Amino acid sequence: MHNIFLISLFLFSFVCSTGDNKTVVSDPKKDNKSGNTDNRQTNFDLKPNQTIIPAGEKMEWAFGRNYKKYTPTPDDIQTAEEVLKACITKESSGTANPFFGRKYEDYTMQFVGGELEGGDKVIWVNCFCMAESVILKKWKTDIIMVADGGNCFFNVKINLKNKEYYGLMVNGMA
Repeated sequence: MHNIFLISLFLFSFVCSTGDNKTVVSDPKKDNKSGNTDNRQTNFDLKPNQTIIPAGEKMEWAFGRNYKKYTPTPDDIQTAEEVLKACITKESSGTANPFFGRKYEDYTMQFVGGELEGGDKVIWVNCFCMAESVILKKWKTDIIMVADGGNCFFNVKINLKNKEYYGLMVNGMA
């Protein structure tokens, strides 16, 4: 339990955002220093259950070594949504133990963009059921990581070039 707390604390310390459901990247000089290849100002509305969280400096666990941060575009988010819907449909069909017992619309989603060393852009999508909880109050700015929770908490990586998902992780039940 102590290790989970430390990992969660570590992840939360590297995450920042604007605090609302719009993402604004307005300082191209700062973005270039961090290795961000997307210098455009991005300002678009997301669905109420969605947010974009900038990738932290230490997210090798999601994107591998030598990744670059990037901010997903509206088209990237739309592609990620299509792949995520297909993932939920595929993974929930034909199983005795309902992998996803919920509809796509029931999940709150955090999108984090990373460009892999080979140039492919990947979005790490963190999905969870919204509930009244202290840890979930900052979901628009902090990556939510919990132990257990079952199919209410899962995450997946989506390769935008191939339009494929991989690395699906569904939390277990305590």
